[in-house]
Amino acid sequence: MQLAYQVALIFLFSTVCCFLLMACAPSLKLMAEPGAHRQHKNATPMVGGIAITLSLCVGILWQAPESRLLLPSLLFIACVGVVDDRFNLPSWLRFIAQAIAAYSLIKIAGIELKSLGFLVSPNQEVLLNQWSTPLTIFAMVGVINAINMSDGMDGLAGSMVALVLVCLLLLNSRSANLIYISLAAVAGFLIFNMRILRTQARVFLGDAGSTMLGLLLAALLVELSQQPQGIAPVTALWLLALPLIDAVAVLIARPLHGRSPFSADNSHYHHKLLSLAYSVSATLTIALSVQIVFIVIGIAMHYGEVDQHLQLALFLLCFVVYLIHLYLWMRPSKRR
Repeated sequence: MQLAYQVALIFLFSTVCCFLLMACAPSLKLMAEPGAHRQHKNATPMVGGIAITLSLCVGILWQAPESRLLLPSLLFIACVGVVDDRFNLPSWLRFIAQAIAAYSLIKIAGIELKSLGFLVSPNQEVLLNQWSTPLTIFAMVGVINAINMSDGMDGLAGSMVALVLVCLLLLNSRSANLIYISLAAVAGFLIFNMRILRTQARVFLGDAGSTMLGLLLAALLVELSQQPQGIAPVTALWLLALPLIDAVAVLIARPLHGRSPFSADNSHYHHKLLSLAYSVSATLTIALSVQIVFIVIGIAMHYGEVDQHLQLALFLLCFVVYLIHLYLWMRPSKRR
């Protein structure tokens, strides 16, 4: 009962923060203007990530002291995101900042990939040794950008993060307090971001929110994948399959069509569904349903003790199929 009361307060705090920051956004010049690849029609505050970060900090300090070592990295990446939302930083500078945040998380919180599991054979574990730190940074930056790229439609990134958090809550009792806090903070934001009783979101995550939540998920997934009673690293891929597959496929497909891999466009799966006349609500439902299927497959293979190299092979097959489909859809004659 006490936990439920505390989580409810974090949710309320996040909701109030969003409401107050929305009023301050114009003076802070944190407004997303319509145009280009953006779908919204009116200038919208990009302060949802700030509200979530503040709520997360309060919740961790109050209810989850065991997770305090995460705060420096989360605050750093959120602050860089605010600057990016305000001044539109170049992609190379954002990657450097993300790598620094991941590195600080390794050194301060001790969250690091030591093993990739039994990807070669059931009897041969892939230990990273001296490659542990660089591959952990690579993996964390990858998750950060996967969530960031999902933030292209009302309710999508926040709902996707919430779905993964619920899944992690069922799998990871060690970080339960942190996950409850994170869910409450994200839920407070989604009240204003999801299209429930409105035609457009009243607030966006901004890069501050999407990158911070990406780093948080990366930390939770890495930690769980390295626990003796946790999950295999390949299973962690399935828990975040749709954002990861989409992000990597887009980064590969854009150069194949002569574009910068980091140029913003309408090549993500949610853009395609919207171009096919699906509503925002329908697109969100489809995306979450597909992600749930990926999660169920991953967890089923985990508990079914399917060989990890076979789990990886199936994941890569899904990725290749998606990449081919994306490449064909992005051809000039089929662009939306």
